[in-house]
Amino acid sequence: MPWMPVNSEDNAKGGTIAIGAVVAIGTIVMLVAGVPWIRSFLYSIPVAFLVALGLRYWHKRHAVDLIQLGYKDYPK
Repeated sequence: MPWMPVNSEDNAKGGTIAIGAVVAIGTIVMLVAGVPWIRSFLYSIPVAFLVALGLRYWHKRHAVDLIQLGYKDYPK
């Protein structure tokens, strides 16, 4: 039987993270540089993240009363 190299999972774990990061960064750079109309969409992602954090902060400080929302009984 001839010898054949085998890719074990132990050898591939470190490389997949690095390759994934290179692909992700390369995709973002290509979209920003090559497609001008997509820039506004890419800039809106951090804005949406900040809005989500703001809503989370507000809802932690202001409890929602389920009876005021129309629930007769609290869910069990």
